[in-house]
Amino acid sequence: MKILSIVLTIILNGTLVQCSSAPENTTTNEKIINQVIQKSIVVYGSRQCPHCVNFKAKLDSIGLEYTFHDIDISDQYALEMVARVKASGHTEGISIPVVVVNDQQLFIAPHISKVLAALD
Repeated sequence: MKILSIVLTIILNGTLVQCSSAPENTTTNEKIINQVIQKSIVVYGSRQCPHCVNFKAKLDSIGLEYTFHDIDISDQYALEMVARVKASGHTEGISIPVVVVNDQQLFIAPHISKVLAALD
């Protein structure tokens, strides 16, 4: 729901600022909505991991929605994470959190700026 409110704010601000050209902005607004809705973030990690806790707190503070898979609670999530890392071609050790953006880009113990750049 946070993303929807951000999208609506963007659309309303754009419409209010450019009322005279609102019909022309319809396709731009639709593109913004589609881009935001299509973005997904999946975080694999542990509630016991300070890096994971900090990363999730940063996502929360920005207002980004994400799905968190706790690998300590579910072997399925742990196996899924390892499979995704291997499929990405990563051959070194795995650090958490492992973050997947749009089911395409995978980041291992990333800085928040890398994930935000992938959302653009």
